[in-house]
Amino acid sequence: MSIQRIARINAILFFLFWLLVLLAGADFPPPRGFLRIVLLIALCAIVVSWRVPIYIDWYSKKRPGRQWRVLIEGFAAGIVMSIVFAISSSGEPSVSVEPINYVLWVAVLGVVGMFTSAALYLINALLSKKLNIEE
Repeated sequence: MSIQRIARINAILFFLFWLLVLLAGADFPPPRGFLRIVLLIALCAIVVSWRVPIYIDWYSKKRPGRQWRVLIEGFAAGIVMSIVFAISSSGEPSVSVEPINYVLWVAVLGVVGMFTSAALYLINALLSKKLNIEE
């Protein structure tokens, strides 16, 4: 199996997983604004398909500090997504949000991004070991 095929499968599974998670938390039927979330998930899936071959390469070449880099990249991606969601959200105009809630929102999505990138790295490291994939 080629690395590009593995990356595409990762992207598809990532998209489906996060779509289901976010649909589970949405109203039924989801509001029209949910389409923006679907587009953001698709954009993230494209990034996943780009990063997975790099993670496999780092694993196969035993790149020093790769685990920390994966965690930092995931945390940064989560922060970027939290800012994009905050900017693109129409929100309820009559509700005032305290600054600490924005800080918590950014931190939580940063941690979710970190865990997601760590999961992608670990799954693909195990997969590349099992399939004996080398760059």
